Amino acid sequence: NLHENGKFSVESMYRALIQSDVPVDNNKKIWKMKIPLKNKIFAWYLRRGVILTKDNLIKRNWHGSPRCVFCHHDETIKHLFFQCKLARLYDQSSR
Repeated sequence: NLHENGKFSVESMYRALIQSDVPVDNNKKIWKMKIPLKNKIFAWYLRRGVILTKDNLIKRNWHGSPRCVFCHHDETIKHLFFQCKLARLYDQSSR
């Protein structure tokens, strides 16, 4: 169980992955989690840092704005899922 209240959240999954001492190339912990497969795949993408946020798109020669459409900060994985005001509001409303 990744969340203290018994409910799964992206934030609790991310924190469990980041706080673990498991090397990035060792994904066994992700695949052993008792969560749906689609969440395991998403966790694997998070862990690898390959979710196509604007900073990752720019690295692939995309020519759009690097700013978050919700708050105009630079859009990174960490920002979009954990720091953006909208992400925090969504996380609070889902509890």
